[in-house]
Amino acid sequence: MTTEATECPCGSGLDYSDCCARYHQGLATPPDPETLMRSRYSAFALGGLGDYLLATWAPDAPGRPPEDAAMLDRRTVDWTGLEILDSSVHGAQGMVEFRAHYLEHDLEHEGGTVEARPAVLHERAQFRRSQGRWLYVDGVIDPPARATAGRNAPCPCGSGKKYKKCCGA
Repeated sequence: MTTEATECPCGSGLDYSDCCARYHQGLATPPDPETLMRSRYSAFALGGLGDYLLATWAPDAPGRPPEDAAMLDRRTVDWTGLEILDSSVHGAQGMVEFRAHYLEHDLEHEGGTVEARPAVLHERAQFRRSQGRWLYVDGVIDPPARATAGRNAPCPCGSGKKYKKCCGA
């Protein structure tokens, strides 16, 4: 993890020290799901912040890794950019749809050279607020396009409310 004056990996345009560092250092709590998503992306991009990633992951979330921060500390790819496509909050539930760009490193068999291949993780992530803190719950990778809902249809955000009382309000 670096504390030098560098642009924050989350794409805010701010210096890391004025952006996600305060969350990583426990000086503040992300106020909404999008800010939490940005801070988690930065933690993955910087590496060495497995404790932060576990602390912001709902303890009862399906697919949550074991309490092994060292496993989350390792950088397995080079994260190169974050695009927030959509973000919403409905009470204690939140959603952030994003694309995280990265470089995969493959070992080329002939000549033994390492080749980087650009790739994208497209996810619609679910969050919930618990005891005043937003937590990552889970996400759908490569989500299908959102359908437009009729006024009385269930809201596509998954809140359980009618569209007109939720995202259509």
